[in-house]
Amino acid sequence: MNPGAGSGGSYAIDVLATLASGLGVDSRESGRKALEVMRARAPELIALGEKTGEDLVTTSAGFIEMMLAGLRTDLDLPWAEFEQRSRDYGRLRAAQDLPLESLIDVLAVYRRATIELLSRPIQGKPHYDEIIALAQSRLENVTERLTAAIARGYLEHVGEEHRARESEMYGLAAIVTAMGRSLDLHETAEVALVESLAVLRLSTGGLWLRERSSYRLVHTVGLDQDQIDGFARQVGPHVKAAATAVGRSESQVDRVSGPEWNALRAHLRVRGRTVGMMTVGTSVDRLFNAADLLFMAAVADQVAIAIERARQFASEARTDHLTGLANRREFERVMEREVALAERHGRRLSLMMIDLDNLKRINDRLGHSAGDTALRLVAQQLLRVVRASDVCARVGGDEFAVAMPETDLDRARDVATRLRRAVEHAAMGMRAPEHVDVSLGIAAWRPGQDWQAVYQGADTDLYEDKRRRKTVRRWQQEDQPAPSIRILGRAGGRRRVSGA
Repeated sequence: MNPGAGSGGSYAIDVLATLASGLGVDSRESGRKALEVMRARAPELIALGEKTGEDLVTTSAGFIEMMLAGLRTDLDLPWAEFEQRSRDYGRLRAAQDLPLESLIDVLAVYRRATIELLSRPIQGKPHYDEIIALAQSRLENVTERLTAAIARGYLEHVGEEHRARESEMYGLAAIVTAMGRSLDLHETAEVALVESLAVLRLSTGGLWLRERSSYRLVHTVGLDQDQIDGFARQVGPHVKAAATAVGRSESQVDRVSGPEWNALRAHLRVRGRTVGMMTVGTSVDRLFNAADLLFMAAVADQVAIAIERARQFASEARTDHLTGLANRREFERVMEREVALAERHGRRLSLMMIDLDNLKRINDRLGHSAGDTALRLVAQQLLRVVRASDVCARVGGDEFAVAMPETDLDRARDVATRLRRAVEHAAMGMRAPEHVDVSLGIAAWRPGQDWQAVYQGADTDLYEDKRRRKTVRRWQQEDQPAPSIRILGRAGGRRRVSGA
């Protein structure tokens, strides 16, 4: 039995507290490590801090110290001190005229950096997922409180200079704070609409997400089902604007109206890209002034960033960062769903397993960068040979899997053959690391099986193929070695390729 089994929750709490305590002993060193994560993941935030002459190591150490403290259960947290420090930070950055959304992004990066610092020493250890999930949950609460304090300090400074817009800015703070509680798209849309309607004293709203060249309505407030189509036609994404105002950042707000509705419509933009549209309005007569439009523009900036962050979080949660394929957890969800559909509707379902045979040798001889190149090569060819309806995943260090709905064994074998050839040709054409060879296993679902049984069948077939290929290679080496492509090194900055 694994350590902590039967009391995994207590085990995870103890391990998390120990990790946080150890990392917190030298908060400045942890701050430097967090700064390295920030430089890799958010260089624009680093540039922003350097522009103001900020001591980034000290700032990082301060926020990492607060986040690590929030993970411990063996001490009473000085929340008053933490919140005051955060408020002071918010006031200082407001005085430097830095965008509030950048400060919120800084906290999000520190949260990710803290998770990364925690995950390094326990990667691959028992209860890893449980410990990280517990850390994520607690850090959400810490980040929420720090976000609220930063926003409060920031807005106190703005209020001192712009008393006439006090109510609007405090409304914006409420939106930022509320949206910081969740990375769920629908919850973000709900908060954005409800808080905007409250500040602007409106009754109705809708939020659309941009999907390629069209918009999909994802959430409404204050609309009955039979009103939704009319609202979209009169004041939705495709209605011509009566007037437009541009916000301080990327936002743009239109004044739109129809026979039944008077509304403001915000274009939700991030880095020059429109991610959605948000419309808030009322069915009674209402004249919107410049302050209304500018406030809506400020809200749109925050909502756009929240949507982009939620989308990114959802994607990261489902995707393998190296190859861009689905990760193991997402693959398991897909297989559960496909097996249920196959059982319910009598559909065919096959599963293919792929193993990069010599990844360890590539890593040992040429380094992990070459190994990553080989993994990406296999992933790219996998996407080339399968159908759009198939789901490809990286399920282990050197293992891939493909869920193939409406596919029998003969077609799956045909795909496997084409994949093997594609990998071989791509490796030769791209001068990939030596012997980018794959072993393949296939299994078909049978009524009554769960997805684990199909997976086990494909895994068994995979290792049979691996054994068979090893035998063939041994015979070839004894008789006449087959040619191979391998990288020998670099000469003059160029790769030198040789046949075996």
